Amino acid sequence: MVSITKIFLFILIISSIPIIARESNDTVFADVDFKIAIEQYRSKMFIEAQKKFEYLSQTNNAFTTISTIFNAKSLLLLNQIHSSEELLKRFLNLYPLSNYADEAKIMLAKIYLDMRMYVLAFNEIENIISTSKSTYYLDYAKSSGEKLALNYLSAFQIKSFFDTSQSSEIKPYLLLLLVKSYILEGKIDSAKISLSELSKVFPYSYESKNAEGILNEISNRSQISPSSQVIAVLLPLNKTAKNLSASDASHQILEGVKYAVAEFNNDHIDKIGLLIKATGSNKTQIDSIKNEVDSLSSLKVIIGPIYSEEVKETLEAFKSSNIPIISPTATDDGLTELYPQFFQANPTFSIRGKIMAQYIYYVENKRHMAILNSDESYANVLANSFQKEFEKLGGKILVRQTFTPGTMDFSRQISNIARDSSKLQGIYLPLTDNSDVPSILSQFLSANLEMNIYGNQDWLVAKGFESFSALSNRLIFSSDYFMDYSDSTFQKFSHGFVNQTGLDVSRNVLYGYDITKYVLNILAEQNIGRSSLKAKIESGTIFRGFHNNICFDSKRINEFLNIIRYKDGKFELIDKFKLGN
Repeated sequence: MVSITKIFLFILIISSIPIIARESNDTVFADVDFKIAIEQYRSKMFIEAQKKFEYLSQTNNAFTTISTIFNAKSLLLLNQIHSSEELLKRFLNLYPLSNYADEAKIMLAKIYLDMRMYVLAFNEIENIISTSKSTYYLDYAKSSGEKLALNYLSAFQIKSFFDTSQSSEIKPYLLLLLVKSYILEGKIDSAKISLSELSKVFPYSYESKNAEGILNEISNRSQISPSSQVIAVLLPLNKTAKNLSASDASHQILEGVKYAVAEFNNDHIDKIGLLIKATGSNKTQIDSIKNEVDSLSSLKVIIGPIYSEEVKETLEAFKSSNIPIISPTATDDGLTELYPQFFQANPTFSIRGKIMAQYIYYVENKRHMAILNSDESYANVLANSFQKEFEKLGGKILVRQTFTPGTMDFSRQISNIARDSSKLQGIYLPLTDNSDVPSILSQFLSANLEMNIYGNQDWLVAKGFESFSALSNRLIFSSDYFMDYSDSTFQKFSHGFVNQTGLDVSRNVLYGYDITKYVLNILAEQNIGRSSLKAKIESGTIFRGFHNNICFDSKRINEFLNIIRYKDGKFELIDKFKLGN
């Protein structure tokens, strides 16, 4: 599959380097060490090649600069990322006019992209566009820079590059990127202003001459009639470098939303508009967004935010509004009580505990259980909810033990559980730290505790339990996501998404895609008002999504979870289980 990290050139094969754009005209490439190093590099003997390239780069010879580049490449392939980064920075400082300077900048951009330092990565791309005399590198940098900017930078960040740039070579390029970014964020008026500036200030630039398609796109978006239906998306798209993982999740969710809307609009005459707003996890910004969108009668529903803390700020801002708001991912309990229009597409931890209790009681037909849970964070919430629901149904919790994550010795807890082993039918074991698994299972075996283990989705990423086949083949847990790669429908979707976006399908993509498809299915029926839409969502309609099913009632929290089994070295979906009354 194509990945965004593959947009940069990782290895410039030796044959693509002119033999040689040499910086010493009186020396022919006949040095034995260099030839040997190149052959080792081609043969993937990177340790040996790196040593030879390092020696050549540190001595005064005709191959110093090219050897430095290959030394950095070899270090990258040996996963010595920081050493490669420092070497490339030192190279550009010593040889800023080298024929290999562009390649060094491309490599640095690749490193920064992999490290999720997107501003630094784009800065290297900007340097290439501003200074390079190579048509190849210019075209490559512009193409790669656009993908980077529109996937990982906000319009605000792009504008900062434009405002601070002193190069007339790159300013038209940056301005066109800014226009496209504004369109993605739904800031059509800002896009028009920047496009006008591009035409007036840089009328003869390549970007200005090729802006007709952008004008058409803005025109099409501006032609959404007042009667059209619009979905708004509120996400922390302009997170700072301190919150890169959050920024990644936001962009992936947004790509899922956009893809779902594009699919819908391709198949329907009556189009759905998409209004994208970057919250920045900033209360003032969220208040401003509320004031802007609340009066839009065409706006039917808001998708987002994705984190519980930002959800609370958003619900406070929209408390006087009647716009339905659906978070794809927020899991905190009590959020739906803050705002009567709010829905959680991801079950809360209390709901998850209840679902697992009902599954074990009704489907597994267990009546006597033990609980062993981490005493921190959501594991305790899960265990409390599970116990309350299981006992409410008529089951009995014979013993409950807790532990602190990182504990190496579980002998006391497991000994207490083992006393009732003859009566027990299973153990509910929600985790918060998946590194606890090997120690827990090892001591289960020592105590001859061989019974079904039921858990939460942290088991999906746990390490070590596959070594205990006698126990792991009896492992069943719940999860809010599961991707069935063997499903032909999912394969078709994944292929189309990758071709369209250049991104792999992740669970975050599916969080955005599935909830948007759910909403679109309702909006496709008729042009309905916000109150009618809320009532329709609460009606109990079941949507069968890729990552999980979605169904709401008057409680406004999704009632489905995946039930997954680990068996013979792989995960299997048993059921998409719905919470009963």
